[in-house]
Amino acid sequence: MIEMNNNIEIVRKVNKLKSILFYPRLYSAFQSTICFFYHGKKRKITPAGSGVFIKYEDNYYVITAAHILAEYYDDTFVILDDKELNIGGRLASSPMPPSGNREDDKIDITILKTDSLSAKELLTRFKAIEITEIEVKHKLSIDKRYFSVGFPLTRTEKIWNKDKIRSLGFTYQAEPILNFNFNKFGFNQSTTIAIKFDGKVTSAKIPQPHLSPDLTGISGSGLWHFYNKNNKSLVGIIIEKVKETGYKGILATKIDIVMKMIQKMG
Repeated sequence: MIEMNNNIEIVRKVNKLKSILFYPRLYSAFQSTICFFYHGKKRKITPAGSGVFIKYEDNYYVITAAHILAEYYDDTFVILDDKELNIGGRLASSPMPPSGNREDDKIDITILKTDSLSAKELLTRFKAIEITEIEVKHKLSIDKRYFSVGFPLTRTEKIWNKDKIRSLGFTYQAEPILNFNFNKFGFNQSTTIAIKFDGKVTSAKIPQPHLSPDLTGISGSGLWHFYNKNNKSLVGIIIEKVKETGYKGILATKIDIVMKMIQKMG
């Protein structure tokens, strides 16, 4: 029992140190992460998923998973301080698979090149990621630090007695799966990153391993590489969670694929 308590205290101290060390970068990543909504039953505002806001060559783009936005663009919006915003602009998505089912899309990316008015509105609430924080040709390593930053559906709620919605972000320190069997699930290692996720996490407040929130809703959010003392870079966009025993993990489309799509949009 003494040894177990000592181990728990060590985890608590390590997690507290991590919080201090990584918090500024996590906070910065959240400033660029969008929570999407739609009107559900009885017009109830319902969370739909996450997205990332970037700037590239003087234009602004919102990146998310295609299964969130591609076929639902007209019904999806973000919430600013005082209003709902249907983001205007031009849409480009990974091709719909021959099956006609977006779930079979193994790239699963939608990019919205925002119009000037929408970009101006988004900038009142979000910070656009600059190209200097986008890392193509990233080489995965278990010795590097990776984090996912998004908005699970279960952590978004209406504030009691107020006409406001509160979305609580969730961060997860991730380790890449370098030998993931991509072919088994129809993915390709050249386009996709796999990171470990067994459903359990620790924190400074709860050092014992415990269940994480249901991560449904983090699709479309960023996978980040934290390096050196203060630097971070976007290396992928999260698209899917694999739950099969022996293959549990989270999959992200490499940012290289996203940037090629943006460049084709012109």
